[in-house]
Amino acid sequence: MSLQNRLQDLLKEGQALTDFEYDEAARRNWTLEGARIKEEARFGDVYIERVDKESENMIQTENASFLNTPLTYVKKHQKEFIYIESKWFDVVKVDGLAIEWDEVFQTYTVLFGLKRPKKDTNILKDMLSPLNGAQLQFNGQDGLFDVNLQLLELEDIHEDTAFIDVISAVYRFLFHMIIQLEINESKNGSNS
Repeated sequence: MSLQNRLQDLLKEGQALTDFEYDEAARRNWTLEGARIKEEARFGDVYIERVDKESENMIQTENASFLNTPLTYVKKHQKEFIYIESKWFDVVKVDGLAIEWDEVFQTYTVLFGLKRPKKDTNILKDMLSPLNGAQLQFNGQDGLFDVNLQLLELEDIHEDTAFIDVISAVYRFLFHMIIQLEINESKNGSNS
């Protein structure tokens, strides 16, 4: 199902879209009409866990107010990572995001599984190549790509950015990526 159809289905369910989504839709002449929601309100329903890196045991769940915490939290608490789930991640073909401080590369990273077919390997590599340190690995067992990105490489993310804005920036990045993949598919589809 295309991104456009996923968004239309959400609107039919009575969900609201953000200005970003409506702007992107308008740019592509998709007719999407419905309620609007502020981007920061979009992820009010997220599920958040603080997880011990070594054991992968949950330390505790957090409520949405934790999202106001700056990214530096994971640098100060290097033994844990933050795992975040939202139904909105389905739109961009991701289950959840794991945000952590990478001690080896001394950087903030986000890890996620991207549900795309293996044939997308080369185009995904091309799309991620401008980002320093981006890693991509197809996981045949789960049938998805394990993606690891350095957060400071993404637009609008700085060390003191609150998690809510980090999630929004990652979501926008993935949204653009999915659009590019779908454009590529339609181009290749018409060639065959």
